[in-house]
Amino acid sequence: MVIMYLHGFRSSPASKKGRILREAFGRTDEVRAPDLNEEPEKVQRILMDAVRDVNPCELCLVGSSLGGFYATWLAEKIGCKAVLLNPATQPWEVVKNYLGVQTIYNTDRTIEVKPEFEKQMLAMSVEPTRVGRYLVFLSTNDEVLDWHLAQKKYAACEQVLLAGNNHQIEHFEQCLPKITSFLRK
Repeated sequence: MVIMYLHGFRSSPASKKGRILREAFGRTDEVRAPDLNEEPEKVQRILMDAVRDVNPCELCLVGSSLGGFYATWLAEKIGCKAVLLNPATQPWEVVKNYLGVQTIYNTDRTIEVKPEFEKQMLAMSVEPTRVGRYLVFLSTNDEVLDWHLAQKKYAACEQVLLAGNNHQIEHFEQCLPKITSFLRK
Protein backbone atom coordinates (compact mmCIF):
# COMPACT_ATOMS: atom_id res chain seq x y z
CA MET A 1 0.00 0.00 0.00
CA VAL A 2 1.15 3.55 -0.69
CA ILE A 3 0.01 6.09 1.87
CA MET A 4 0.38 9.70 0.80
CA TYR A 5 0.10 12.39 3.45
CA LEU A 6 -1.20 15.75 2.21
CA HIS A 7 -0.46 18.47 4.73
CA GLY A 8 -2.54 21.55 5.41
CA PHE A 9 -2.15 25.22 4.53
CA ARG A 10 1.25 26.61 5.59
CA SER A 11 2.21 23.24 7.06
CA SER A 12 4.72 20.73 5.72
CA PRO A 13 5.39 17.04 5.09
CA ALA A 14 7.40 17.06 8.34
CA SER A 15 4.39 18.05 10.47
CA LYS A 16 3.47 16.05 13.55
CA LYS A 17 0.75 14.05 11.73
CA GLY A 18 3.15 13.33 8.88
CA ARG A 19 5.77 12.01 11.33
CA ILE A 20 3.19 9.88 13.15
CA LEU A 21 2.01 8.36 9.86
CA ARG A 22 5.58 7.56 8.79
CA GLU A 23 6.30 5.93 12.16
CA ALA A 24 3.04 3.93 12.13
CA PHE A 25 3.08 2.71 8.52
CA GLY A 26 6.64 3.14 7.27
CA ARG A 27 7.69 -0.44 8.06
CA THR A 28 4.83 -2.11 6.19
CA ASP A 29 3.81 0.44 3.56
CA GLU A 30 5.39 3.13 1.45
CA VAL A 31 4.65 6.55 2.91
CA ARG A 32 4.95 9.61 0.70
CA ALA A 33 4.45 13.25 1.62
CA PRO A 34 4.87 15.86 -1.10
CA ASP A 35 5.40 19.52 -0.22
CA LEU A 36 2.22 21.34 -1.24
CA ASN A 37 3.23 24.90 -0.41
CA GLU A 38 2.55 26.08 -3.93
CA GLU A 39 -0.30 27.68 -5.84
CA PRO A 40 -3.24 25.27 -6.31
CA GLU A 41 -2.66 24.78 -10.05
CA LYS A 42 0.89 23.66 -9.34
CA VAL A 43 -0.35 21.43 -6.49
CA GLN A 44 -2.48 19.58 -9.07
CA ARG A 45 0.63 18.78 -11.11
CA ILE A 46 2.62 17.80 -8.00
CA LEU A 47 -0.12 15.39 -6.92
CA MET A 48 -0.59 13.82 -10.35
CA ASP A 49 3.19 13.35 -10.69
CA ALA A 50 3.38 11.84 -7.19
CA VAL A 51 0.84 9.12 -8.02
CA ARG A 52 1.75 8.47 -11.64
CA ASP A 53 3.46 5.15 -10.77
CA VAL A 54 0.81 3.92 -8.28
CA ASN A 55 -2.23 1.76 -8.93
CA PRO A 56 -5.18 3.71 -7.38
CA CYS A 57 -6.35 0.47 -5.72
CA GLU A 58 -3.08 0.46 -3.75
CA LEU A 59 -3.16 4.14 -2.76
CA CYS A 60 -4.66 5.86 0.24
CA LEU A 61 -4.43 9.62 0.67
CA VAL A 62 -4.41 11.08 4.18
CA GLY A 63 -5.26 14.76 3.89
CA SER A 64 -5.34 17.27 6.72
CA SER A 65 -7.31 20.53 6.42
CA LEU A 66 -6.42 21.98 2.99
CA GLY A 67 -4.74 18.63 2.32
CA GLY A 68 -8.17 17.05 2.83
CA PHE A 69 -9.60 19.32 0.15
CA TYR A 70 -6.76 18.32 -2.19
CA ALA A 71 -7.23 14.64 -1.24
CA THR A 72 -10.90 14.81 -2.21
CA TRP A 73 -10.00 16.30 -5.59
CA LEU A 74 -7.37 13.62 -6.27
CA ALA A 75 -9.48 10.71 -4.94
CA GLU A 76 -12.34 11.68 -7.24
CA LYS A 77 -9.96 12.13 -10.16
CA ILE A 78 -8.20 8.74 -9.90
CA GLY A 79 -10.49 6.60 -7.71
CA CYS A 80 -8.30 5.88 -4.67
CA LYS A 81 -9.17 5.82 -0.95
CA ALA A 82 -8.88 8.93 1.22
CA VAL A 83 -8.74 9.60 4.93
CA LEU A 84 -9.70 13.20 5.63
CA LEU A 85 -8.66 14.98 8.84
CA ASN A 86 -10.76 18.11 9.46
CA PRO A 87 -10.96 18.72 5.70
CA ALA A 88 -11.36 22.20 4.30
CA THR A 89 -14.55 22.40 2.26
CA GLN A 90 -14.39 26.01 1.04
CA PRO A 91 -10.71 26.99 1.11
CA TRP A 92 -11.30 29.75 -1.44
CA GLU A 93 -13.22 31.59 1.31
CA VAL A 94 -10.34 31.24 3.80
CA VAL A 95 -7.36 31.91 1.53
CA LYS A 96 -8.43 35.48 0.79
CA ASN A 97 -7.73 36.27 4.47
CA TYR A 98 -4.06 35.32 3.98
CA LEU A 99 -3.03 37.28 0.88
CA GLY A 100 0.62 38.20 0.73
CA VAL A 101 3.73 36.52 2.07
CA GLN A 102 2.95 33.92 4.76
CA THR A 103 5.33 31.94 6.94
CA ILE A 104 5.18 28.15 6.68
CA TYR A 105 4.79 26.78 10.21
CA ASN A 106 7.94 25.53 11.95
CA THR A 107 10.21 26.56 9.07
CA ASP A 108 12.07 29.62 7.87
CA ARG A 109 10.26 29.34 4.52
CA THR A 110 7.42 31.44 3.16
CA ILE A 111 4.71 31.22 0.54
CA GLU A 112 3.21 34.14 -1.32
CA VAL A 113 -0.56 33.75 -1.33
CA LYS A 114 -1.99 35.44 -4.42
CA PRO A 115 -5.57 36.45 -5.27
CA GLU A 116 -5.69 33.86 -8.07
CA PHE A 117 -5.43 31.06 -5.47
CA GLU A 118 -9.13 31.62 -4.74
CA LYS A 119 -10.19 30.93 -8.34
CA GLN A 120 -7.80 27.98 -8.67
CA MET A 121 -9.18 26.37 -5.51
CA LEU A 122 -12.75 26.92 -6.61
CA ALA A 123 -11.94 25.12 -9.87
CA MET A 124 -10.75 22.08 -7.85
CA SER A 125 -13.94 21.79 -5.80
CA VAL A 126 -15.62 18.39 -6.21
CA GLU A 127 -18.27 16.47 -4.34
CA PRO A 128 -17.48 12.98 -3.02
CA THR A 129 -19.13 10.46 -5.34
CA ARG A 130 -17.23 7.35 -4.29
CA VAL A 131 -18.43 7.64 -0.69
CA GLY A 132 -17.21 4.19 0.40
CA ARG A 133 -13.64 5.25 -0.30
CA TYR A 134 -13.64 7.98 2.36
CA LEU A 135 -13.05 7.99 6.09
CA VAL A 136 -13.57 11.44 7.61
CA PHE A 137 -12.38 12.58 11.05
CA LEU A 138 -14.05 15.75 12.38
CA SER A 139 -13.04 17.61 15.52
CA THR A 140 -16.01 19.20 17.25
CA ASN A 141 -13.85 21.93 18.79
CA ASP A 142 -12.11 22.89 15.54
CA GLU A 143 -11.00 26.49 16.02
CA VAL A 144 -10.00 26.95 12.35
CA LEU A 145 -12.79 25.44 10.24
CA ASP A 146 -16.51 24.91 10.79
CA TRP A 147 -16.68 21.13 11.14
CA HIS A 148 -20.41 21.17 10.36
CA LEU A 149 -19.62 22.09 6.74
CA ALA A 150 -17.48 18.96 6.34
CA GLN A 151 -20.04 16.85 8.20
CA LYS A 152 -22.64 17.94 5.65
CA LYS A 153 -20.41 17.60 2.57
CA TYR A 154 -19.29 14.09 3.56
CA ALA A 155 -22.63 13.02 5.10
CA ALA A 156 -22.78 9.80 3.06
CA CYS A 157 -19.20 8.87 4.00
CA GLU A 158 -17.98 7.10 7.11
CA GLN A 159 -17.32 9.75 9.76
CA VAL A 160 -15.63 9.75 13.14
CA LEU A 161 -16.48 12.65 15.44
CA LEU A 162 -13.62 13.63 17.72
CA ALA A 163 -15.63 15.20 20.53
CA GLY A 164 -13.91 18.22 22.04
CA ASN A 165 -10.84 17.86 19.84
CA ASN A 166 -9.22 20.76 17.96
CA HIS A 167 -8.09 21.40 14.39
CA GLN A 168 -4.64 19.94 15.00
CA ILE A 169 -6.19 16.73 16.39
CA GLU A 170 -4.52 16.27 19.74
CA HIS A 171 -3.44 12.67 20.27
CA PHE A 172 -3.71 11.92 16.56
CA GLU A 173 -2.14 8.52 17.22
CA GLN A 174 -5.49 7.45 18.74
CA CYS A 175 -6.93 7.64 15.21
CA LEU A 176 -4.43 5.11 13.86
CA PRO A 177 -6.39 1.89 14.63
CA LYS A 178 -9.40 3.20 12.70
CA ILE A 179 -7.16 4.36 9.83
CA THR A 180 -5.42 0.95 9.77
CA SER A 181 -8.75 -0.86 9.64
CA PHE A 182 -9.91 1.38 6.79
CA LEU A 183 -6.68 0.82 4.83
CA ARG A 184 -6.84 -2.95 5.12
CA LYS A 185 -10.48 -3.47 4.12
